[in-house]
Amino acid sequence: MSDASNSSAEMEPVQASLDAAEASADEGTSFLSKMNPLHTLAFVKRRTIDHYHNFSLAELSGSLGDLGTFIPLTVALARERKIALAPALFWAGASNVVTGYAWDVPMCVQPMKSIAAVALTDIAAGTDSSATAETGLDALSVTTAGILTGGAVLLLGVTNLMEIVNMIVPLTVVCGLQVGVGLRLASKGIRDVQKLNWGGGYDCIGLAIGCALLSMFWLRDYESGEKKKETRDRDDGESSSPNGSEVNCNSNHAMAGTVASSENGSDDNLELGTLGNSHQLETATMLQPRSSASTTAHANESNAFSALSAPSLQSEQPPSHHQSATSSSPSCFARILRRACCCLDPFPKTPHPVGIYLFLIGCLFAAITLATAGPDSGYDLPLQLFGAPVVINALEGVTALNWRQGFLQGTLPQLPLTTLNSVISVCCLAHTLYPEKRNPALVQKHRTDAVVTRREVSISVGLMNLILCPLGSMPNCHGAGGLAGQHRFGARHGTSVTILGMAKVFLAVFFGASALTLLDALPVAVLGVMLVIAGLELVGTGVGMLFECVQKEKEKTTEHVAASAGNTNAINMKAILRKNALVSMVTAAVIVALQKTHYGAIAGWVTHMVYGDGTRQFLGWLRKRRRKSSAGIQ
Repeated sequence: MSDASNSSAEMEPVQASLDAAEASADEGTSFLSKMNPLHTLAFVKRRTIDHYHNFSLAELSGSLGDLGTFIPLTVALARERKIALAPALFWAGASNVVTGYAWDVPMCVQPMKSIAAVALTDIAAGTDSSATAETGLDALSVTTAGILTGGAVLLLGVTNLMEIVNMIVPLTVVCGLQVGVGLRLASKGIRDVQKLNWGGGYDCIGLAIGCALLSMFWLRDYESGEKKKETRDRDDGESSSPNGSEVNCNSNHAMAGTVASSENGSDDNLELGTLGNSHQLETATMLQPRSSASTTAHANESNAFSALSAPSLQSEQPPSHHQSATSSSPSCFARILRRACCCLDPFPKTPHPVGIYLFLIGCLFAAITLATAGPDSGYDLPLQLFGAPVVINALEGVTALNWRQGFLQGTLPQLPLTTLNSVISVCCLAHTLYPEKRNPALVQKHRTDAVVTRREVSISVGLMNLILCPLGSMPNCHGAGGLAGQHRFGARHGTSVTILGMAKVFLAVFFGASALTLLDALPVAVLGVMLVIAGLELVGTGVGMLFECVQKEKEKTTEHVAASAGNTNAINMKAILRKNALVSMVTAAVIVALQKTHYGAIAGWVTHMVYGDGTRQFLGWLRKRRRKSSAGIQ
């Protein structure tokens, strides 16, 4: 009896991955049914209404969460004439808009990092000719690399081969991928800041330290402030008229939504402690009908200035009728003061929009830099409106050598990174961050992509590059780092990426000729801090997923021991943690040391097979297949 239970337990991870392939076929049928033009128009209308209701400062702040990665790579590629900036911005923005409408999660669109690294550093990957290695990738080879990579990822998604890749790669390796990639992003931001001077200009290490300290203040835990927030809401509700009772009603609904999501598995939403409880309350409120959510948001905004008032004076003397009317309808000066001082509130009722704060700081110093730039500053001034095409023929003059270089130097090193980080890891991350958005049918099948499926992301990346790269787009993909960064800065819906996409399209159309100047003027110190924050958020999510893996393995081990009438108190929790952590940390260490994501995945997989449970699970799968074959013959 115990052998049968152990065999079935060994097969659970493998069988869940095999069932995912069957579910993906059903997804394809439902996807084709949505291609009806009338259904598409109705879907776009509904998503537009959702974007209108979901728009907030938090979404606007979250839309800036991945600029620390996007801007440096895009500007560097444009400087070296590897891409045309105006078409690259335009199509990246269009991809953002489509992504924001397709999924209700902040799924970012980022340049393919391996292709960008090869194009910028002339690293020859997979070539035998030293002459070819010296030339690196030109603009045509970058385009062909994006087309070939997109075609390969599309093939993996359409044929469900991506599920086989997911079956081979264990979840502990995915955790290590997130930790390793997050550390790489954070270390890149630190290295960029290290190259600056301590002073002598606006863009310096001192500015980076100041932004880092302010970000710590804005992102710190607000548990003590949350209690004050609830007290203020209760007092406001008791002292106000029907609006106050409505706010209390909505607050009760929000708490009920939080409890319900917790009962449905929101324990998997292992966010960093710096997010506190305020985001959970906000997410629960978003789940309510739009009218209630908008009413609650309006009520919270009208009372936001109460944190800046003098509580001692209010407690000593009850407000008169005139003072009550004034407080309910603050003057124009009070509203301006409230907006100007909101970043100094130590206990805000809603989280600080850190992305907006940092971006405004960057824009301020960029404006000062351009205003004081001389004729020999290197900036293309004055700024020009229009003047740059947003659609070009990027394959004009392409040769067989460009296709060869694009495949050997671009596609081969990029494909493992896209498969692991842009598809498998990003789906697991969305599954962890947004438990309230999981598809119940996929949850019942124990899938780790119940929010955004691997098939959908594979098709998205494939079509994005196959169709848009010939029109001037740079090779783009989705990434776990960008999703973690946008989530960390406050994004919870697809509204954030839609806002970012519209901003990119606007910049490309109206300032395409001067877009490089505008982006290049943003301080590296601010962008470096944003990149560090995004990287550390991804690290924290990976660590949280690791503890989730350990907890689930402990529960399964407890069930197996109890079924065999063993002593459940004899389970060694430290041994389980050590085994899973070693696989993840080997993966992360190789990624950080060698700067190659696929090398880390291979090292983690080998560690899982030799040191972890990989070999035992594989042998159990073989035994089950053998029993099924013998049963079929009989």
